[in-house]
Amino acid sequence: MTEQTPIKRCAIYSRSSVEKDNRDSFDSVSAQFMACAEFIGSQVGKGWRLVDTIYEDRGYSGSHLRRAGFRALLNDIKLGLVDAVVVHRLDRLTRNLSDFQQIMTELNAHDVPVVSVTQQIDMSHHVGRLATNIITSFAEFEREMVGQRVKEKRAATLESGRWQGTSCPLGYVVEGDRLVVDQAELKIVQEIFTRYASKESVTAILNDLNARGMKTKSWRIRTGKLKGGKAFNRNAIYTLLKNRVYLGEVFYAEFWQEGAHDSIINDELWGKVAALLEARSRRGESRPSSDEGSIFMLRGRVFGADGRAMSPWLSSAYKGRKYAYYIPQKEIAEGAGASGLPRLQAANLNEQVWSSLRQLLSTPEQLLVHLPKPLTESPEFDLSLVVKD
Repeated sequence: MTEQTPIKRCAIYSRSSVEKDNRDSFDSVSAQFMACAEFIGSQVGKGWRLVDTIYEDRGYSGSHLRRAGFRALLNDIKLGLVDAVVVHRLDRLTRNLSDFQQIMTELNAHDVPVVSVTQQIDMSHHVGRLATNIITSFAEFEREMVGQRVKEKRAATLESGRWQGTSCPLGYVVEGDRLVVDQAELKIVQEIFTRYASKESVTAILNDLNARGMKTKSWRIRTGKLKGGKAFNRNAIYTLLKNRVYLGEVFYAEFWQEGAHDSIINDELWGKVAALLEARSRRGESRPSSDEGSIFMLRGRVFGADGRAMSPWLSSAYKGRKYAYYIPQKEIAEGAGASGLPRLQAANLNEQVWSSLRQLLSTPEQLLVHLPKPLTESPEFDLSLVVKD
């Protein structure tokens, strides 16, 4: 009798730097998946089987690993749910050599090989590993060259007076690759600059704009999808107030330079706003520095009733003293009182946590309840060491 061929669970990973085009259902990611699925099908006699889960990322660059589909694949590999990873080309995994070496270290630790459909390489052999590193190095070089060409094209486009892309700042529209002033939005931009220059608070401006139903810039991308058009927040207002496009400038060749479009804000108003932004930034909200880590020891562990983590915040100095709080993120974006949730004093919260820990550690019986069962049920676990005075 012959031994039954062991099953090898194969996962396909596909990636594209371009978001899905609604006008074409069969995109690059779909093509990659089909090619990989056909290859796995040709290896059925060797026990290869395609897993049910689909691992894919659309609209993500290969220059980093911050991809949901890829992270899900790594997680399932760690759980022992995948025996092999199949890709159309190695650069679908990454275009960065150091990232590729990190990926291979992780996969080798779980004895999961990578199979490239279009590049027949045996990574179990030192020659195969060398060839893989060479291919990945060229992919990284190609990505850097593409990035450089994109920067050069953007600089040349802006230098010629044309605008690149479909999006533009509030107050303008793109017509024939040129920035043209939008008269309706022009009034909103000038109003925000004028009110801020008159020393009105960002919170007051923000609340008034949202009460009137004003929205941020909206535009359609090439696929027809609508972007932007959201309610204002503090970040949107500060970004607007610092945008030199309103002075008639564009950024290229590492500098802000005179553009071909009309300005919306004059130099005098811009100067007043810039000076006020600088003055307020010096006396405004302070972010916790590295030596203040002990003050915010619960950073990332304090959540509001809305389920969002509360952010560490230091008040402005008052009589030489600053006060530490955890505040809702909505208040940072929209202003004080926007969340309806209270601010929590960091010192009081820290003391309550320490008090609870001291109480817990002073009562071994309570501590045992919180210990994991695999630990307490282990033959090596000695209860006397825990309850010993």
